[in-house]
Amino acid sequence: MKKLVWCIGIFFLSGFFTKSFSQPEVKKSAELQQMLEKFPTITEFLINATFDGKVKTTNQLAVYRFRDTMANEPVYVAWSKTNSQQILKLPKGTYWVMDTAQVVVSTPLIYNNVPVTSTPVFILKAAAQSPVINSVKVEGYPIEAFPSNGDLWLSTWADDNNLYSGWGDGPGPLYDAGPKSGVDVGIVKLTGDLPDVKPQTRYREDFNPPLAINDKPSSLIYLDSCLYGQFHSPLGDARIGYLSTSKDYGIHWKRIGYFEENENQPEDASPWLRKNNSPFRCMFFINMGQNYNLNTDGYVYALGIGTEWHWMGLRVFLTRVKKENFADYGEYEYFAGNMKHDQPKWSSQQSMAKPVDGLITFGQGSAIYHPEIKRYLFMTDFDVFDSPNPWGPWTYAGTWTTWMYRPGKIEWQGGYQPGIMSKDTGPDYFWFTVAGQNKKPRITYSCNLGKMILKLNR
Repeated sequence: MKKLVWCIGIFFLSGFFTKSFSQPEVKKSAELQQMLEKFPTITEFLINATFDGKVKTTNQLAVYRFRDTMANEPVYVAWSKTNSQQILKLPKGTYWVMDTAQVVVSTPLIYNNVPVTSTPVFILKAAAQSPVINSVKVEGYPIEAFPSNGDLWLSTWADDNNLYSGWGDGPGPLYDAGPKSGVDVGIVKLTGDLPDVKPQTRYREDFNPPLAINDKPSSLIYLDSCLYGQFHSPLGDARIGYLSTSKDYGIHWKRIGYFEENENQPEDASPWLRKNNSPFRCMFFINMGQNYNLNTDGYVYALGIGTEWHWMGLRVFLTRVKKENFADYGEYEYFAGNMKHDQPKWSSQQSMAKPVDGLITFGQGSAIYHPEIKRYLFMTDFDVFDSPNPWGPWTYAGTWTTWMYRPGKIEWQGGYQPGIMSKDTGPDYFWFTVAGQNKKPRITYSCNLGKMILKLNR
């Protein structure tokens, strides 16, 4: 991904939004229309939104409200009509603010203190602050666990006490059996306790194939003597997300329901497809301890989005399946909103899926159940969220990285698509993997480890 992410991102964006979604038909004022034409990325943020009118405010501000039809929440486009910064007041709550470069410009802001300049911003509701976690902070500097090259080091904790991790776009571990050429996807076993782990390559796919048919790992989970993976193809705007299984700890894999674009669909075809706008093409299993032994209700849960990065809908979806039916796509249930008292509704129809409350992400993330704090955690390129249940309500725990734009510690700039590790969690911390753009002092394009410290409310 390192060599492709910036150069092909815009290509995928244009194809995804013109083919997969139709833009809402809205009656816009000339003022709003002019701004949307000048800053087309704002329109991309409004992918699931319908126009809801102009907001009455001061003469110095222009504020337009839309409604996100998936989340049933208001979103705003706002700018200052003067050359000076203005302070916007919105309905009570906290809000995310995104600029025209598709960057979240801050941590969540209080409703009566949202700064607006002459360049428009996109604003949507943020999750409430976590009642358990006051803030998060990565300890020290990135640790290169072993010589490696690649990204997407997402892992699971198996019954043999080892971690199994995927990687994409690179040779993977170097020198465990001699240096290797780059591949699109591989699997590695990590032995030892964190952060002192040693790699052993288990699987390597073909040398980098044509872009249209390459594979990438979205997440792994181990349960009941089987290693499962959810993969997507190709990178970026995935055409298909699908399951694979391995009964020998990642050496051999059997695809389930995968088919190429011009092939007839098999009987067990994956339903997570670009052509039906699936938000489960990239899926993040919620790992729950070693061999999934912390789970109590017999279901496997997974959060999902539709594209590997530049997921402009931002919202995150949820599915579940009974453990014994894991490999049967027809047995998956999709979160379809909340009933009274935040109890979830489930549907067998993917088209009924609704986003969970509180989560947003631009790209792939990862999730675990943390047994010491008894909360579910979801980690993105920027932030950490927590919840008492997979379906929420999800709350904001804190921002851990600066990416390349937010002000902050430079040693943790540039990380993307981090993977929380379910092994070796502590009373107020967890370990995670992350790769970067290989430009020091930012995170290198390899398997880096970080220790996330959770400042808890006592």
